[in-house]
Amino acid sequence: MKDYRKELEFLLASDAFKNILNADVIKLCQLNAVLALLVKVGIPFDLAYSPGTRREAAAIELVVFINPTTTLNSVLDLEPGGSIFSGNILP
Repeated sequence: MKDYRKELEFLLASDAFKNILNADVIKLCQLNAVLALLVKVGIPFDLAYSPGTRREAAAIELVVFINPTTTLNSVLDLEPGGSIFSGNILP
């Protein structure tokens, strides 16, 4: 199995990854930058998209696989409010 340590450090240190993790609401261009980095360094990931409804906000769930037992799970909000991934329902 390939050692992803250097690639993972590169990803976590990137401005693009820091920006999406620290933002309340992300822009799609920020997500595209992170996806391009993941593909470039060969780190496996899953992406799930919920377009939102009248009750729930649009959001994306990004799961980055570090090894068979470790993942980084992030819910990236595309608009304010709770999403199906966060489990929050708007009042």
